[in-house]
Amino acid sequence: MTKNVELTIKIGKYVQARSVVMREKLIETALDVIYDKGFRGASTLEFSRRAGVSRGALLHHFPARSDIMIAAMEHLLQDGTHQIRNIAVKVAHQLISLESFVEFLWQLFSGRFFYISLEFINEARTDAELRDRMVPLVKDFHAALDGIWNEFEKQFEATPRATRVGLNLTICLVRGMGVQTVLKNDPEYFQTMLDTWKRVLPGLLHNE
Repeated sequence: MTKNVELTIKIGKYVQARSVVMREKLIETALDVIYDKGFRGASTLEFSRRAGVSRGALLHHFPARSDIMIAAMEHLLQDGTHQIRNIAVKVAHQLISLESFVEFLWQLFSGRFFYISLEFINEARTDAELRDRMVPLVKDFHAALDGIWNEFEKQFEATPRATRVGLNLTICLVRGMGVQTVLKNDPEYFQTMLDTWKRVLPGLLHNE
């Protein structure tokens, strides 16, 4: 291999790496804008302004607004699934208690991840392309959650039915409370409900 060929390969790898970094930066910026302004209020002009890049650079990576919005949605859900799977490893090694996991879910469903997810879910109701891209990613997210509950099923010697009911009730609780936080700013109120559920859930798993 000649030096010129080696140099060309190195330059190509460098350019590719920079392109990946730029793409990730634009996606993270898009998520920040969606969080601040909502799905409908998030413009490509604001994406490029916040990212500190030209509109041409943005269009090079994402020719249409729908392209970056879908990429942002995919990144958000894949990152959430990755977090869940990391927690699953800790649960399997009994490094996280059931109560701590419920608290983790509450933090997940009452913060940035959930609020941005709501923007995508609401938009997906009338956007078939977005909905079709979201469905398999949401399934992966819930499959990761199922993996965690399977570990708790072993630890509590619970039945599959008890585990399934416990999972669904917990998700319904934290998701519902997460939506409620949009209009109700009362941390003590939500923490009281969460603490009550932490006491109820172990009995549900044991008694089924």
